Amino acid sequence: TGELDVTERLGYGLIADGPDEVAAAVREQLRAGASQIKLAAGGGISTIYDPIDTVQYFEAELRAAVQAAADWGTYVAVHAYTPVAIRRSVEAGVRSIEHAHLIDEPTMKLIAERGVFLSPQAYVFSGAFASGAPAPAGAPPPPPPTATQLAQGERSRRASTGLGRRMKLAKKHGVKVAFGTDVFGGSRVFEWESREFGARLAWFTPLEILRQATSINGELLALSGARNPYAGAKLGVIEPGAWADLLVVDGNPLEDIRVLEDPQRTLRVIVKDGKVVKHTLE
Repeated sequence: TGELDVTERLGYGLIADGPDEVAAAVREQLRAGASQIKLAAGGGISTIYDPIDTVQYFEAELRAAVQAAADWGTYVAVHAYTPVAIRRSVEAGVRSIEHAHLIDEPTMKLIAERGVFLSPQAYVFSGAFASGAPAPAGAPPPPPPTATQLAQGERSRRASTGLGRRMKLAKKHGVKVAFGTDVFGGSRVFEWESREFGARLAWFTPLEILRQATSINGELLALSGARNPYAGAKLGVIEPGAWADLLVVDGNPLEDIRVLEDPQRTLRVIVKDGKVVKHTLE
């Protein structure tokens, strides 16, 4: 129709086809202030026109994005679930894979060999939003699911089947696992982000999870180079000269990582950029 897609109108991203369009879209996002670039290299769950098994960029298009980002001193991450979408992206030079639920072992080994980061999510794919839960007493019954919701549910179930296998393969091959949640949108969902800590206990120790959320994430974000808002110092480490982002926790997350799932209660002191922004200690 010549009209902008809804995601473009909302400022979530751009639709681009062909290496030239992709390069132009990357440059436009960087000029607008982006610190990294994320591409949809394959199908997904939320959108009705993107079957999860599809591959949606040629290697030449991916390379155009990687080069355009590198020219600005930063990197490209990709949304991808399947081995072919992941492998093509890695070969093109992307630095982070988001999701990767349906990955196979040879592709995970390639990620490890290339030093590519894996940004998986556990909580949102662990059945937390499965349908069939009883409605609260007195609440009206929910409306029947739409065809779109049914299709999204089936895609989510398919992705969830690979949740544990992906985590085990990443740990087996020593892949750098970042801490991501895929939780975004309205303020009512922000509290779900912290539930990712406990959701990873099936595969990682509390110490491993803390490293994912701090030092590994800091290492990944530092790949944005000159675009990095924290370029003046290291992030995610405790050492002289690093950014002073610190928490004082009521509890020991090395013994029970779930204390971080209730930040209003357990985060007693928050220091951000060296400034105390919360202090509830007596």
